[in-house]
Amino acid sequence: MENVTLDFQKDVIEASKTTAIVVDFWAEWCGPCKMLTPVLENLAGEASGTWKLVKVNTDEYQELSAEHGISGIPAVKMFSDGKVIADFVGALPEAQVRSWLEENIPTESKNLLEEAKQALFDGDKSKAQNLFEQVINADPNNFEARILLAELIFEPDPERALKLVKEVPEESLLYKNAEAIQTLSRLLNSFESISKRAQESDASPEAWGLYLKGIQALQGHDYDAALKNWIAAVTIDKTIDDEGPRKACIALFSWLGQEHELMQKYHRSFTSALF
Repeated sequence: MENVTLDFQKDVIEASKTTAIVVDFWAEWCGPCKMLTPVLENLAGEASGTWKLVKVNTDEYQELSAEHGISGIPAVKMFSDGKVIADFVGALPEAQVRSWLEENIPTESKNLLEEAKQALFDGDKSKAQNLFEQVINADPNNFEARILLAELIFEPDPERALKLVKEVPEESLLYKNAEAIQTLSRLLNSFESISKRAQESDASPEAWGLYLKGIQALQGHDYDAALKNWIAAVTIDKTIDDEGPRKACIALFSWLGQEHELMQKYHRSFTSALF
């Protein structure tokens, strides 16, 4: 859309309340602009209306450009619901622009995810679970929703929680949370095999015993006892089960969260046990 900024309020601010608007601030003399603008135009053509492109010639609309803080071009700003929600400056390659769009273009599943996270923050777990399920149904590869749902249902349904996080890629921002669910699930499902390794091991029987007691406590949802026994095991022998007690503590701390009372109670003693 060329130079529709004669009515910026209507064509960008108001229009962004129904469809995301990407504004390209450019100028005829700008070499990088001549590289970026065709990329944006091609991607807009592929977008099937999920977002729209508005181009603003900064020479013709100097006051408007100043109003939006344009000091270097090309400059791209994404508007949604009347506000700037993302921006970048410079001629990015097409792959990076595409990634930027995919990350920032509002979608129904993204909106549901934010609503679910707010419900979780407010303590409404039932509402949060329902919304997370909707997000995953709409976007099965929404790994953030999968991980948050797995954390939410881990205690009542550890098997499904494990399925939700099994395919989470390592580059995911919440991969450590997914890894924690996998570690705890392994402990719940592998008590017999771990007990067998304990019997065959030459390492400290006392450390193995405490480790196993911690796993039994985990199975009974007694997380205080689980941490207490695992930390004691770490103190005696850090090496058993490929540092199993240490990994178990880290996983349980991760699942419980930074603000949980057991994190406050045991994290210092756990750290001390490592050294």
